[in-house]
Amino acid sequence: MEERKATIYDIAREAGVSAATVTRVMNGSPNVRPATREKVQRVIDAHGYAPSTVARDLGSGSSKTIGIILPSLRNPYYAALVSAADDEARQRGYSLWLYQLPREGEIDSAVVENLISRRLSGAFFMGGFYDVDRPDLREMLSRIGKYMPIVAICPPRENLGFVCMFNDLNSAIRQAVRHLHLLGHQRIAMLGGAARLLDSGQRAVAFVDELRYLRLPEVPEFERVGGGSAADGEQDAYRMMTQLRPEERPTAVLCYNDLVALGAMKQFRQMGLRLPEDMAVIGCDNQFFCDYTAPPLTSIDMQAEEHARSAIRELLSTTVNHSAAIVRSSTLVVRESCGVKLGWRKL
Repeated sequence: MEERKATIYDIAREAGVSAATVTRVMNGSPNVRPATREKVQRVIDAHGYAPSTVARDLGSGSSKTIGIILPSLRNPYYAALVSAADDEARQRGYSLWLYQLPREGEIDSAVVENLISRRLSGAFFMGGFYDVDRPDLREMLSRIGKYMPIVAICPPRENLGFVCMFNDLNSAIRQAVRHLHLLGHQRIAMLGGAARLLDSGQRAVAFVDELRYLRLPEVPEFERVGGGSAADGEQDAYRMMTQLRPEERPTAVLCYNDLVALGAMKQFRQMGLRLPEDMAVIGCDNQFFCDYTAPPLTSIDMQAEEHARSAIRELLSTTVNHSAAIVRSSTLVVRESCGVKLGWRKL
């Protein structure tokens, strides 16, 4: 097996100096003390280190790049995040480098080293991952955090060591449940979200808490844990509806995201239900297509694009990682799918 080549960060760590000092030694800068220059040069010679053209460019500051780490571009939510991040970065003279987390298996350590060797200006981790407690992901973020600042859109956890931006999911979900109740709904269900996802758990807790506060029935079948795709929504809706007698079925559903809502709406129509007369639906994320569904989809606006722009600004304003939580409120965007135009109904 070919031995891994030393990076500028390996040289700096062994010599006990910064990567910038190694760069100055390599470039022959006079602003290095003779003793330090000699120590660094010994380490360079021992490893036979020679920076690539890309590394020299990055070390000199002529190339400014931000790394984007994300679960999937298949979900338009993440595409919106990347697009907004790219707009903000370009305005500030930076470009993006994308890394998509593997759907199966663990993160390759070579990928982590590649991220580090690029000497990025920072890393932007887009949440919605399997869970921040996933060991290989936690290890990846911990390692790259030693070399560059990280900002993440993810639920906050202790000892992460970097800035987390997240939505107040508790208030958002409770607001949606309360809205449906004010329209007259008594039997409200929640569809989608994986049990392993931290934010799924938060949404489920908020959902149940609001049901209890409003003294609405808690039916086990009303909480269908599944996934986050349209296919998941379609399947979850089918399973829930077929396990209940007609008089036991919910009259409104709150979905984990807008994709789940799309799938659920398709299934409800296939079962002969009218939307929103027979079934009210609320999604989450306020995707671009919400205005174009039939009927237009009521959704919780998670302000994804502003999150992304804020993350880029935060990254470029700091050089040292620190634990912090930035909370953003969510807004319920009311459209026809919740039945608001029907007014209050006794159901």
